[in-house]
Amino acid sequence: MTSPTLTLGSALLAFSPSLSLLLLFVSPKPQLLILAICSAFAYLMSALFSSALWWLFSLIPGSDDGWGALLALVLPSVLCQCIVRCGFVKMYFRVEDVIRRSVAKHEAETAAESNDNSGDHAETNALQLQLNDLSCSVASGAGYAFLHALFLYGTLLASESGEQYSSSNSTPRDGTLYQSSCTALPSLINGALISGMFSILDVLWMCSVFYGMRRRSMYFTYNNHTMAKSIIESMMFCNGLPDSLKGGNAALGLVVVTHLAASFSMAPNMKEEGCRISLPLLGAIVVLVGVLFVRGVRGHYLPQDQRRRIGGMRGEDGRDGGTSEHHVD
Repeated sequence: MTSPTLTLGSALLAFSPSLSLLLLFVSPKPQLLILAICSAFAYLMSALFSSALWWLFSLIPGSDDGWGALLALVLPSVLCQCIVRCGFVKMYFRVEDVIRRSVAKHEAETAAESNDNSGDHAETNALQLQLNDLSCSVASGAGYAFLHALFLYGTLLASESGEQYSSSNSTPRDGTLYQSSCTALPSLINGALISGMFSILDVLWMCSVFYGMRRRSMYFTYNNHTMAKSIIESMMFCNGLPDSLKGGNAALGLVVVTHLAASFSMAPNMKEEGCRISLPLLGAIVVLVGVLFVRGVRGHYLPQDQRRRIGGMRGEDGRDGGTSEHHVD
């Protein structure tokens, strides 16, 4: 059996990016917790769809060996996850709009019944502050990343913590599984590193999709401006992503391109000692995505209406001498 210390440390390494966000940031806020659960279900749906597409790809001759198998696994998975992410965010925007209109209507009726014309909509303001794009994208990314890590690493963790392996494709050493693709590290650690880095990417990708879909919903017009052209122009990131349709398209393009790159970075694992290439390559992609995202959306990630609302609430807190109960999540 694998050492309990190794098992615990590997589990923390794999799940800590998503669990830390869920426990410290998401769980205290019911709205964000519901959103995280819904995003986890969205990943489940993407896994179902990609499995169905993978089965169809597997029927093509030559798709069950080498690069054919890799393409059959990567392309449906990336395609389905991108579509499901965009669909999830678009659905969230619709629900958000319904909730805000419902709360505003309720407060208007309450004010009319009490003849209160003061214009104080504390409930609406508090709800809108909690439902800003930054909080919701991080919460959605955390829920999505946790279930992704559970699917990606949970089976290996459960089997290694309960059984001793011995097979022609593995080299057991003191009861711990080693694989030919990474003989220097136990499979638990290798898998934990991969799961942890993909968890970070899942959060960054979800934040990018929120940015992109919000700009597309705000600035989309029916013209000849193609998405491919805007992606090529904007992904230079010289001055960051513009707060426009072009910037939204570029953010979505960043998700597609880097997701493909991260998936194909695992290709060296098909060879002996492939982890010496795949792990540094995946780590470099994580750093690259983080830098491009922060550089691209710095100062204008939130839409203008949300920035004005948060600025107004901060101004009220200052005038109240810091006694206001409103806060920015």
